[in-house]
Amino acid sequence: MLQIAVINESTAIASSAVKHMIPAFSSQWNNELNDVWGVGQAQFSFVEKGVTPPAGSWWVVFLDDTTQADALAYHDLTDEGLPISLVFVKSIMADNGSVSVGATHEICEMAVDPWLNTACQDDQGTFWACEVCDPVEDEQYGYEIDGVLVTDFVTPDWFAPRTAVGDLDYTKQARVAFEVLSGGYTQKFDPQQGWVQITGAKAKGKRRAHAQRGSRRERRARQWNPWKPSIRFKTGDDGAAGGGHPSKPKP
Repeated sequence: MLQIAVINESTAIASSAVKHMIPAFSSQWNNELNDVWGVGQAQFSFVEKGVTPPAGSWWVVFLDDTTQADALAYHDLTDEGLPISLVFVKSIMADNGSVSVGATHEICEMAVDPWLNTACQDDQGTFWACEVCDPVEDEQYGYEIDGVLVTDFVTPDWFAPRTAVGDLDYTKQARVAFEVLSGGYTQKFDPQQGWVQITGAKAKGKRRAHAQRGSRRERRARQWNPWKPSIRFKTGDDGAAGGGHPSKPKP
């Protein structure tokens, strides 16, 4: 079973609050998301400060903002070259957003497209990024699991305008394929410009609509070569506990 390490390096949220969210993370991944997208089962565990995350685990890291991400050397991959999700707590709070929605947003998208290399083509030949939460981004579209608010996400039918037969998103907000709700955004590929963003009316006034350095949208626009592994938990020269050497990411 896939292991997912939840790490809190943020000064803006207590570890107890992060731990409180973990059962909801697990429930959404293993139930709703797995039922819709077939992502398989995963086990989430909180990693205390100074403790090495399990070998081979994917990471969900709570940070203050992108400045702290740079300072701690968190970049695009774990130290083993595996997927990582960054949750910028202060940035979410400054935008009056829900941290639990922001976290589950990153987790769901990491589950469905861990390597940021999946896109779906519409009837006109345009490729759309397979980011399953962006089009329905916003707290108003989310739902609760045991009192924890989690993100909405689109279904495969959102990417299938001709063959869609079911709901387009989990909470049934979208009405047509490729619809970007007022609080959402998405990316499509332009051969001349690369990845460009479509932004809903409400989202235009939100900080989260602008891709931050290290976010999935910003990472998608880059080539693989500049991607760097995290060195936060690497073994030091003194033999302190840490992860192994980074491995080459799989495209």
